[in-house]
Amino acid sequence: MAFSFTTGEVQVALRVTKNTLTRLRAAEVLRPGVHFTAHGVGLRRPALRWDLPAVEETLAKRGKQIPRPKQEAAR
Repeated sequence: MAFSFTTGEVQVALRVTKNTLTRLRAAEVLRPGVHFTAHGVGLRRPALRWDLPAVEETLAKRGKQIPRPKQEAAR
């Protein structure tokens, strides 16, 4: 496990928002120690470092794409 990716890098690689990563963490799809670790001593919200290959594998196994907002038809 190499936790070498920042949240921003993961967002770009997966083409998702920070809110999506937060929701996946809250739903326990992405778990600490497996998909990410917190770095920073004594911080309330420490920076997260990610294992991008583990995240990609988990999302692929999940068999469900991350829903994208539907675009309204132009009138």
